[in-house]
Amino acid sequence: MRTEDRQAAPSKIQLSAGQSHYLWTGRDTVLFIQSGSIRLRESPEWMSDTILSTLSTLREGHHYQIERGGRTCLYATQTAEILCYPSMKPRYFLLDFVVRLLSAPTRRLRTMATRFMASK
Repeated sequence: MRTEDRQAAPSKIQLSAGQSHYLWTGRDTVLFIQSGSIRLRESPEWMSDTILSTLSTLREGHHYQIERGGRTCLYATQTAEILCYPSMKPRYFLLDFVVRLLSAPTRRLRTMATRFMASK
């Protein structure tokens, strides 16, 4: 198994009732509430003249996938234990993916030239 195929291990966050925790999350990070209850506030987003903010209440057994990266606030309404699964690296930054992407047109041209030469 290649390194990029493995999923990163989750980090565990434990909060007492009334405690807040700020963390920097990437897009598609998943939070799973193992116990307790939290209020989650995603990083704000500018939309013209207004600021949009997401506020969600999550209870034991719920999960939440972060829609946009940024600073996320977790506020425990009860003592809570949260698992944070970081988002995976985008594939387009992997060197082998870029090499395959760039070599695809060359392979197609070779295949077309071979077929053309075979037909004569």
